[in-house]
Amino acid sequence: MPFLIKKDITDFVRLGVWEITEEPAFFLEKLTLSEEENLYYQSIRNETRKKQWLCYRFITGELCGCSVRIRYDDHGKPGLKGMDLLMSVSHSGEMAAVIISEKNEVGIDIERIRDRIERVKDRFLSAEELNGIGTKDRLEKLHVIWGAKESLYKIHGKPEVEFCRDIIIESFDYLCSGKGECTGRMVTPGGQTFYDIFYEKISGYLLVYAMKKETR
Repeated sequence: MPFLIKKDITDFVRLGVWEITEEPAFFLEKLTLSEEENLYYQSIRNETRKKQWLCYRFITGELCGCSVRIRYDDHGKPGLKGMDLLMSVSHSGEMAAVIISEKNEVGIDIERIRDRIERVKDRFLSAEELNGIGTKDRLEKLHVIWGAKESLYKIHGKPEVEFCRDIIIESFDYLCSGKGECTGRMVTPGGQTFYDIFYEKISGYLLVYAMKKETR
């Protein structure tokens, strides 16, 4: 189906979200995979994962307006071969999302809204964040914070970050429209970095993306 979202966030940041209703052949017809990419694609056994893998490549090419090659660093962080662009990708169920930037690092996460997040909340929430959740719109708030922390983790790109200790999401009011923004910060030995966090509820999923404050 067409893009659910395809838009410029700023003059140098672009976002795309696709609901995957197509079979792999739809994307394969539109992509030119390298021999290495094709071998990796053939090694994927899960059909949903195959479609997700193809879809975020398709989205990236559509956002860039050309054929692209995605590379990964030693920690699995994606980038674009031969292009001076920064990117982040996410997928969950039937959704795939990509954000690209010409300037500063960006991060994105999309997750299906499910109550099982309650069982893992202590793994990513600080005591202060947990106390601030409350009961109203609790499930959505949990997914916003998870998505925000996942987005900042992707920006940092290294595994030593602890979600509870090093990534802090400031208290926010969840809007009834399911769309809003908040502020997050990453604490590293080099100091603190602040980010604008944007979230949107889409067809039972929660989309969250992050940009450094100065990118707006």
